[in-house]
Amino acid sequence: MKFLIDADLPRSLIEIFRKYGYEAFDVRDVLGGVPDEEVYNYANKNNMVLVTRDLGFGDMYMVRGGYGVL
Repeated sequence: MKFLIDADLPRSLIEIFRKYGYEAFDVRDVLGGVPDEEVYNYANKNNMVLVTRDLGFGDMYMVRGGYGVL
């Protein structure tokens, strides 16, 4: 399972996910400072669970569906 860590969370989460055998990437390293729409599309296209504190992503997933959000 792959996780995409949103910019509103600490980069240190990557190491926690990797410690338990998961692939994890920071959105700032992968996409830079892009709008939420691009983050949403990238996560879904690449079958990644988006890890975020941004409640707006929850709304997107409820309306449009997607691979996953945490």
